[in-house]
Amino acid sequence: MLYLLFIYIHLIATCMAIGVIVLTDMRLLAKLVGYRVVIPPPEQFETLMVVVAMTTLVVSGCAVVLLGMAANPHYLNNPKLQAKILLVGLIVANSFALHYISFPRLARARAVASWKARDHLGVAIPVALSNSLWLYCAFLGVARPWNNVVPIGTVLAIAFGLFVAATLAVLLALRFGAREQHRERPDWIDSVKARLSDRMPLSERRRYDRQHLQDTLF
Repeated sequence: MLYLLFIYIHLIATCMAIGVIVLTDMRLLAKLVGYRVVIPPPEQFETLMVVVAMTTLVVSGCAVVLLGMAANPHYLNNPKLQAKILLVGLIVANSFALHYISFPRLARARAVASWKARDHLGVAIPVALSNSLWLYCAFLGVARPWNNVVPIGTVLAIAFGLFVAATLAVLLALRFGAREQHRERPDWIDSVKARLSDRMPLSERRRYDRQHLQDTLF
């Protein structure tokens, strides 16, 4: 019963963290619709919720492992579990990169068009690593058919592939947001921005129009 309780707490913490991360990503991605894009860091409440979820996740995960080892001495011999522990440790380490590298860069409130290559990489790599590993570790939590079947190398290789794909996606999104103004002959970026802008709620459209006007004037 105690084991199931910690599994449930572990699940709730994972859902809470992923929910906050996805909502934050969607809020930030919405800013890429306009021009002269400035991406702010996550709000303090969002950061706090992720920290609480991560702490709960680690504590409940340790409890699950200890209880599992108490019931089965070979509990840790599962390659999938070994890989998940390594990846969770990487998530924790990456959180420091987010707080001390990525978020300070965003807090400078500089338009994406003025970023240098190190700014793009300093944001893209930690953000991509966080998003890909959170979702992948959640998948590993329910991938019971992989228990004692899939080698640890395969599990980690898939994680690396997802990280590379996520990094390319973030870099592409940053390039999309780096456009300062529409071109005389619109290309695919201007076309996508226009289509997304047309589908935005009127209140959001007005807010971005005001922001664009302020950026133009000041």
